[in-house]
Amino acid sequence: MTRPIPSVRDRARIDHKDTTMPRHGLSALLSVLLLATPAFTVRALAGDYRLGPQDKLEVRVHDLRTGTGEAHQWGAFDGEFVVDAAGNVSLPLLGEMQAGGGTTADLARALAARVQTKVGLAQLPSAAVQVVKYRPFYITGAVDKPGEYEYRPGLTVLQSAAIAGGLMRPRDGALLGFEREALSQRGDLRMLAADRQGLLIRQARLTAEISEAETVTYPAETRTSGTGLDASRAIREETLLFEARRNALKAQVGALGKARMLLTQELASLDSKDEALSRQIDLIRKELTQVSGLVTKGLAVAPRQFAIEQSVAAYEGNRIDIQVGRLRAQQDLSRIERESLDLQAKRRNEALTEAGEVRAKLASVAERTETAASLIYQAEVRSPMSVADLGGAEQPVYALTRRVGEATETRIVSESDTVEPGDVVRITVPRRAPPAVTGNAQAAADVR
Repeated sequence: MTRPIPSVRDRARIDHKDTTMPRHGLSALLSVLLLATPAFTVRALAGDYRLGPQDKLEVRVHDLRTGTGEAHQWGAFDGEFVVDAAGNVSLPLLGEMQAGGGTTADLARALAARVQTKVGLAQLPSAAVQVVKYRPFYITGAVDKPGEYEYRPGLTVLQSAAIAGGLMRPRDGALLGFEREALSQRGDLRMLAADRQGLLIRQARLTAEISEAETVTYPAETRTSGTGLDASRAIREETLLFEARRNALKAQVGALGKARMLLTQELASLDSKDEALSRQIDLIRKELTQVSGLVTKGLAVAPRQFAIEQSVAAYEGNRIDIQVGRLRAQQDLSRIERESLDLQAKRRNEALTEAGEVRAKLASVAERTETAASLIYQAEVRSPMSVADLGGAEQPVYALTRRVGEATETRIVSESDTVEPGDVVRITVPRRAPPAVTGNAQAAADVR
């Protein structure tokens, strides 16, 4: 039976099958990624952008003075702040506020309400929050320079590939470049390990300060070697700093305690003087009563009565001075007690603020470490395997991984889809299908 002659379209389809990935290659990969992972919407960055760790925010708070019509800026609440790993922002005088998962408008409203409550304003102030630096995104796979890059609003998948140097192209010395990239990333890993060890040592010292412990207990992992950090020296320096801060606080509190004790003694002395003067006034008043009776009867002269009345007035004046001194001493005692409490609270707040900064840095180091390890694997294993297969006419496959809540979701996207901060873009190029073997070549192979 004679086969029908294929049309031009059929011949093109046959030729395409001979020069591209087999059916079980790219199609299977797309099916697995689309069916095995939950779907999520790839949306453009707009007003509904959700804040997250490593976002750097600029905060400004103003209110309009009704009487003058002038705008007043609350400089104490202004500044630039970084969202920590828990999604919180630590603000001066206001403490920590939840920012992760919300928009800048949500944070601005919550900030305005807290400022109004803190300051006691009659009207709600105006709070402005904007993102000055977004958390980074990551790109890996068949690109020239995989790694971590600073995010920019409206970034598309194709633009992210361009930022990473475009698709990887085969060139001389490619394997050497992979080796050099792996060495560089390993150096970064060692630096990150040293940073993490130093942060853990500092965190142990801050924990001891917050709990008002007498000594610092350092975790076993802070004493390990091989990270490039002199752990014993770092521990010694943090211990000396802990002891210096503790001793300084004790000295200040002790000085205030001595002043409080002196004021207490002064109050007791003034009370004794007041009691003695009170007895003297009672006695001299009795004497004045007797003399006044004698003067009335003509048995004593009036000047004596006048002298006694002057003595009574002098004693009462002295008693008033003692009472005034006693009130001043009580005021000083209250002030010293207040300063002692404020001093301890200030030191604790400083330690809490620094501990929050250390936690945020540890989270950043952990994320960068994971990225560096992935890049090392890419440079040492994945990239050399595919270097010989790059540069063909096959279309690249773009996979986007995004954290949604507690889960991580991955799906295939197009070049025009947008990338969000924290996303990981993975670009793969399908391997070329082996060239079709002609009859003569197959025969030669069979002979060999």
